[in-house]
Amino acid sequence: MEEKKIIKLALVIRDEKYFQHIIKVLQDEKDINVICGINIKDLQAEVQPALDFLEQMIKQDPEILILDQIILREVASLDLERILGYRKRLPNMKTVIVGERYNEENVLVMMQGGAHGFFKKEEGDKQLVKCIRVVYKGEYWLEAELINRILEEFQNKNNVLASLVKLSTKKLKGLTPREMEILSLVSESMTNEEIGQKLFLSAKTVKTHVRNIFEKTGIRNRVEAALTYTRQLFPHD
Repeated sequence: MEEKKIIKLALVIRDEKYFQHIIKVLQDEKDINVICGINIKDLQAEVQPALDFLEQMIKQDPEILILDQIILREVASLDLERILGYRKRLPNMKTVIVGERYNEENVLVMMQGGAHGFFKKEEGDKQLVKCIRVVYKGEYWLEAELINRILEEFQNKNNVLASLVKLSTKKLKGLTPREMEILSLVSESMTNEEIGQKLFLSAKTVKTHVRNIFEKTGIRNRVEAALTYTRQLFPHD
């Protein structure tokens, strides 16, 4: 009888309770082994531990990475090349993004860049285990509602993917940390009012920041802004 393959898993999660919860859930799964993990509460204050972990992770060569969506947002104000360079050194590793909401256009970009799973915490523990196994097989994990929105995106804006070749992430280099933070929230389809509430800014101030971002980069609208930002997080050839 052929021995069952053990899935080597890495965790990068922001919320400590959820980090510990995932470890507890997976410890009883005989075909899944959490070989390394890190709980990053504030990436900007924990850059060096994060880089040390990435070096450790590269040596251990996990097959699946579960990555917190919030941490992706936090890298906006940091040196993305240093933080995200691990992707080039782990070309066969599949990424599952764990979050609460997803923009269908950004999902298309992330899929192009190597992300295979988009898991919402509310789906529950059993679904998380199933998600890991599905992604390990090389398949994609998206909830039904997100799949429908992506299909609609193809029907209504079938030039979205083709337009990516015209996008250059170099145009983001001149943005300030605050502008990158706001851009990351724009990429999640948040309104100026929602961004203001999250960052304790007025909607008018957010609107000014967004206008400055467009003027500095030559980006024409919020969709292009979201796609450009997401492509920087998930580059592809």
